[in-house]
Amino acid sequence: MPKKSHWPKTIKNATERIIAQMSEEDKRTLRGTNKEELAKFNFGMGVYIRNKFGLFDGNEALMKACALSQHGEIYNIFYGDDPDSAAGVIIEAVWKELKSAA
Repeated sequence: MPKKSHWPKTIKNATERIIAQMSEEDKRTLRGTNKEELAKFNFGMGVYIRNKFGLFDGNEALMKACALSQHGEIYNIFYGDDPDSAAGVIIEAVWKELKSAA
């Protein structure tokens, strides 16, 4: 597991790191996926994100950023500790970035 000091603190930073490590084939696959089908990446890419970026191990900055990006402060207060949802937010951010770069 990476050191806590190496965890991304923002969605943008997490997105940049993931895209930098993706193969061109993986980028094409994700880019070609409909938004409604992004959940199929939860077990592969999502597990990687949760483990690599400390979502189960105390990366509170990234967890909060993900919660706030989806539902604002109220959501963060009640639901800001869900690593699965946070990984989904990051997957969608990667998808959006790849779509905009196409």
